[in-house]
Amino acid sequence: MADLDSLGQFPTNPGMEAVNFKTVTPTQITEANSGKIRRYGYGHSYYEWVCRFGRQTQEDMGPIIGYINAAYGPQLSFEIILPKVSYSKSTNPPSTTPQTNAEFARGVNTVTLDNCGANKEVLRGGDFFKFNTHSKVYMCSATCTSDGAGEATLYFTGNLLTAVADNTPLTITAVPFTAIFDGEEQSFDVGYGGLTTLDVGMRELL
Repeated sequence: MADLDSLGQFPTNPGMEAVNFKTVTPTQITEANSGKIRRYGYGHSYYEWVCRFGRQTQEDMGPIIGYINAAYGPQLSFEIILPKVSYSKSTNPPSTTPQTNAEFARGVNTVTLDNCGANKEVLRGGDFFKFNTHSKVYMCSATCTSDGAGEATLYFTGNLLTAVADNTPLTITAVPFTAIFDGEEQSFDVGYGGLTTLDVGMRELL
């Protein structure tokens, strides 16, 4: 649950002009005098992005600016559905809600699903999804297709941050990211005639 649930998700009106999205994978790299490089990872990634809003009147931009200030910089978390990014690219998606068909321990990056519908493209490689029992968003690493019985194997990037129980539903489109603003200061520009532009940075909250 996000801190700003009482205000709802981040406003969708006015819409964003663009989203600059990136994956951050914390890694320690050391290089010996011989040139040999050692890499140490932590088995997880998180996401950062910048939402760019085009020129709007101050009246139209007001709901966005008000929501940003309600978060007190990075102090309070919120949910946001990102245009294009949060939506599956599948051309034959399930009409049902896929769910896990076993328990899966923290640290795995493969799960099996049922209730997907027969021969469906459950997720396309690069799609985002989440398990409905925790807020972390994962990325499908290879296109996931169900068999005739509606079962599928899902491979994803980033290891499970928490164990997942049997029959846990998945959100596979319109996926909400739980986020915070990435700094203590958020500014916007007001130009001639009162037109306002805004770039706002955010990052996923693990």
